[in-house]
Amino acid sequence: MYYAFELSSQRRVVEANYNTFVNPLLHPNRIMQQHDFLYILNGDWEIALEYDGAGEIIPIQKDDLVILPARFHHYGTRLCSPNSRNMYLHVDALQGDYVVGQDGKRGGEENFVFLPTVIHCGSNIEINRVFSEIVAVYWKDTLHKSNRLSCLFDLLLCEISEQELAGTINSQCVAFANEVARFLRSNPEMFFSVPDIARKFYVSEKTLNKRFKAVYNKTFYAWQMEQKLDMVYQALHNNADITLKETAVNFGFYDEFHLSRAFKKKFGIAPRYVR
Repeated sequence: MYYAFELSSQRRVVEANYNTFVNPLLHPNRIMQQHDFLYILNGDWEIALEYDGAGEIIPIQKDDLVILPARFHHYGTRLCSPNSRNMYLHVDALQGDYVVGQDGKRGGEENFVFLPTVIHCGSNIEINRVFSEIVAVYWKDTLHKSNRLSCLFDLLLCEISEQELAGTINSQCVAFANEVARFLRSNPEMFFSVPDIARKFYVSEKTLNKRFKAVYNKTFYAWQMEQKLDMVYQALHNNADITLKETAVNFGFYDEFHLSRAFKKKFGIAPRYVR
């Protein structure tokens, strides 16, 4: 089953915490008025979800995230393994949330994400990080707490959606490419070679390019050049006074001629026309 979650609206996180079950336990038998998001950190479980006269048995294990939608009956069918550990969120349903069906394919609804019952997160550190941040903020006495939680939950939905859309792409490749991308964007003045990045992230040059091809369908060098030129375009558009020579230095190009040639090849115009 797929479920449509509405974005860009205030959403209340009712509960958020960690659970540890030293001794095996069944998942509660209940119908909740809130969505139940469950991230398995260790161990395994099995939960039944009933909806519209049908249902499914959901086996879940480490690094699986299961979504149990509001107002649907769910219950444990098997005891969790000893010393199981999870994070969970109970989040208010919005009026716009709705059941999609089995394929989750809808068009023209930019303010929604479409998620299945189970997402295999694997080594996707972003989903884990955002989920744990929601739990941390929930237990803080902090300014604008409810707004922070709502924004973080929308971010979590987007991260889960991105993982789902990745489909058959190895989650390790996605996590690796995201980590490299963050490093590149935080050092815009540098233009990194393939050997530079391979050494930095302890992989072979072949593995580096293989992972970027899997995620972005291009080599690391080609991806980096595209990212650099997009950043250059933005910088030139936002600062009419900066020279092309300064821009080349700021974004790691050899000189303004190198930048100009690459820019014109990508955008079809010379950089001086972007003002």
